[in-house]
Amino acid sequence: MDAAAEALVALGRRTRDLIRAGMRGDDGRLAAPAGQGVGDLQYALDVLVEEDLVAAAGELFAGQGPLRLLSEGLSAEGETVLAGEGGRLLVVDPIDGTRGLMHDKRSAFFLAALVPDGPAPRLREVTHACLLELPCTRSHLCDVMVVSPDAGLEAWTEDLESGARTALATRPSDATGLAHGFATVSRFFGGAGAQLGAFQDALLQELMPDDPDAWMGIFEDQYICNGGQMHALITGRDRFVADLRPLFRRTDGGPLMCSHPYDVLALPIAEAAGVVITDPSGAPLDTPLDLHTDVAWIGYASSALRANVEPAVRAALAKVSSTDRP
Repeated sequence: MDAAAEALVALGRRTRDLIRAGMRGDDGRLAAPAGQGVGDLQYALDVLVEEDLVAAAGELFAGQGPLRLLSEGLSAEGETVLAGEGGRLLVVDPIDGTRGLMHDKRSAFFLAALVPDGPAPRLREVTHACLLELPCTRSHLCDVMVVSPDAGLEAWTEDLESGARTALATRPSDATGLAHGFATVSRFFGGAGAQLGAFQDALLQELMPDDPDAWMGIFEDQYICNGGQMHALITGRDRFVADLRPLFRRTDGGPLMCSHPYDVLALPIAEAAGVVITDPSGAPLDTPLDLHTDVAWIGYASSALRANVEPAVRAALAKVSSTDRP
């Protein structure tokens, strides 16, 4: 890895270690709401790591040129970490999956990416990206994935007790269908469960019109963590994920809580592993790198699986009543 990729991993490890220290003996205080952030509700666990973020980035990227930091707990314009003209933008989601981790249910993920800074940086311009597991207190294993221009994709598992590091296989599923595998339509929060469920049912009807009993052989996992969902696609645990919340609205007419660009920073890692990530139209996923844009995305374990499932996705979307969509 080059120095920039090393710094991303080091920033993730620092975040992980801070969280693990904070969670030792936690009496529930880290799950307390801490106010509304730019794009999402913040919890005390988020605040714990965000307070260290600017200083940590300054230390770890020192000597690598001008740097601006964009993260949800900071201002919408970001913070200048290392001053100068041009330089790079560092986008960080310190804890993607806060809700599961703060209740010690399952891993969250540290997500970070570097892109040349400018007036309108975009996801497709990312040069370096890092996905680092933030395990719950019952686990001592941490997966790390990083992609950089020279080294490509590197992935390994760190044992936090022994310090050992072992290679991690990035092997998406080679299945060409969804039967007996995990395929999820994201509906993490209340308000549009009926509409998103109707889309999911329509999708299954399109895929298996003559065998409704086979629907029982397709499983879902409502993992409130886009980084975790992409990790599952990369490692072969999931075959299909559709997070289409921006296409729907709540039953009371209001907007849904949706993913934002910092939630999908693992995109270059997933694509380097062979996962196909698109927007709802089927185009390669791209988005401005800001804190507020709502992001809808679809992940397929392979091009072969996409070829078999994507037509059903489009047909199912067309069937869902237009009154359920903005």
